[in-house]
Amino acid sequence: MIAHTLKEGSGTPLVFLHGFLGCAADWEPVCSFLPRCHCIAYDLPGHGSTIFSEEIEIDLPHFHLIGYSMGGRIAMQYAKKNPQKIKSLTLLSTHPGLQTDEEKEKRLLNDQMWAKNLLQLPIDDFLIRWYDQSLFKTFTPNFNMRKKQNVLHLAKALIHYSLAKQSYQKIQEAVVGEYDEKFRALHENPLIIAHAGHVVHLENPQAVAKLIEQRALNK
Repeated sequence: MIAHTLKEGSGTPLVFLHGFLGCAADWEPVCSFLPRCHCIAYDLPGHGSTIFSEEIEIDLPHFHLIGYSMGGRIAMQYAKKNPQKIKSLTLLSTHPGLQTDEEKEKRLLNDQMWAKNLLQLPIDDFLIRWYDQSLFKTFTPNFNMRKKQNVLHLAKALIHYSLAKQSYQKIQEAVVGEYDEKFRALHENPLIIAHAGHVVHLENPQAVAKLIEQRALNK
């Protein structure tokens, strides 16, 4: 993965992991509301300026870890394997995992369909279909930023990090958007980001930054 320092600051670094089709720059709005913090965002494998790789490496001794959606699931698994590095873990719009083989098989087939579409359709058509899903009904994406990525590496990442391959892990204090009905239903007593849907960090970056300050910087 490639690290991008979005803001120089003091204290324990904040490390941010974006979601599918995203890149490190997605976190710039949140970091703009964290003026004193040292903010580092990574391009996940197959995204931004990285090629696909199965390895997730964060070369820091300890840090606060924040992940969104696919990045949240990756963050959750990374924290499980490297607990000594993690000062705090904040998971935004993150699925806890599927519990039955039937659910996992159905999800894998769905992800394989999306990967096939990604490789066969013009990127504009794919992005229109992807963001037409009800999950993104409150979000207006920046297509120009999304179009700059390598579709082959994105397709590999989509399958490798498929929810179908993730073990179930209950999330304590999951963070979800007020209008994200699907993910609100997945968690008990989630922390709610007002005036936001699934893409909480871009729909209400100031509220997400405030929550990070409360959760991470007070530890």
